[in-house]
Amino acid sequence: MMQSVTRRAVLLSGLALAACAEAGRSVSLSPQDRADVARAEAYLNGLSTLRLWFVQTWPDGGRGYGTLTYIPGNLRLDYDNPRGMTLTAGDGHLVLNNPQTGAVTRMGLSHSPLGLLMTHPIQLSGAVTVTAIRRGPATLQMSLAKTDRLSDGLLTLRFRDDSGALTLSGLVLVDDRQHVTTLDFSESPDK
Repeated sequence: MMQSVTRRAVLLSGLALAACAEAGRSVSLSPQDRADVARAEAYLNGLSTLRLWFVQTWPDGGRGYGTLTYIPGNLRLDYDNPRGMTLTAGDGHLVLNNPQTGAVTRMGLSHSPLGLLMTHPIQLSGAVTVTAIRRGPATLQMSLAKTDRLSDGLLTLRFRDDSGALTLSGLVLVDDRQHVTTLDFSESPDK
């Protein structure tokens, strides 16, 4: 199991890095791309509260898991492992609190690709550039960057696409130092 997860993380990292390389170029969206961007915007803006189980893979290969709660403009990750750790994002800030070590990390969301999800309503144009769109069997993957600061990082949204209905299935964050963090979502720990 761990070997397939590692292979999968490497493949996802490669896709995210390829999308990041494309971020420096002007991307022309096809009519299908524009329709998919509109569907993703409608899905994200239609959320009032999203609560999902997540498994996170950090850049060093370490893993954690817990519960994600997203209310438009605010995100919270409550970790079961590492126990008690929380990440909150909203009001322009990201705060990571690790009670096991006593460490508290604060940063402005303007310096994190996660900040792209903290606006409401979410608009995937203008200040946000869609750098790549990939489609697979029942999947849609869309990479985003800040239009005026493409080098600040990349956020890739992964969706299940079931007969046109989107469901968020994961995030891939590539920071300004090319470190890749992956979050995989499901409705419960058993899935």
